Amino acid sequence: MTLEDTQNMIFFLLRYGFEAVVAGVVVFLLIKYFLPGYLTQKGKNLATTEDIERITEKIEGVKSQYSIILEEVKAKNQLRMAGIDMRLKAHQEAFSLWRELISHAHDKDIGNVVIKCQKWWENNCLYLEPEVRAAFMDSYSAAHTHSALLQGRVDAKMVHENWDRIIKAGQIILESVQLPGFSEIEKKEIAKLSGENNA
Repeated sequence: MTLEDTQNMIFFLLRYGFEAVVAGVVVFLLIKYFLPGYLTQKGKNLATTEDIERITEKIEGVKSQYSIILEEVKAKNQLRMAGIDMRLKAHQEAFSLWRELISHAHDKDIGNVVIKCQKWWENNCLYLEPEVRAAFMDSYSAAHTHSALLQGRVDAKMVHENWDRIIKAGQIILESVQLPGFSEIEKKEIAKLSGENNA
């Protein structure tokens, strides 16, 4: 303390009494040393609280966006799962109809089987993979003309190409549902049917 500060203190002591001077000194020391630290800490706490509030708002915003995205994904997956069952069923039915088409390819009833395939295709084609959809239609169209090609005694190459259009659909159906290819027995049966066509 300087000389002037000491003189001022003595003046206050005489004028206001000892208790007032002690109270003044205490207030002065509190203001000079404690109050700045207290206010600094309060400011830090307030800033920390504001930061926490902003961070919490951002976290809640991200959680909200995540929840919306998660619900959209769940809804799409539910539709896909429902669609998978229908798609697998449609592919199985297409395969069964294709087998029926092959077994009647040389019968007089082929027209009825072709009509059955066409009606089924019209009711189920949206459940089929695009490649299967096209191959199945091509297969029953080729089956419809196959008998006429055989009876018309056209070029053997044309008959083989038409038969290949009929046969191709089965492999495409199997591949579209990621099932294994034809077994050896099925390959022999198809070859047998192909041999009957060439005769």
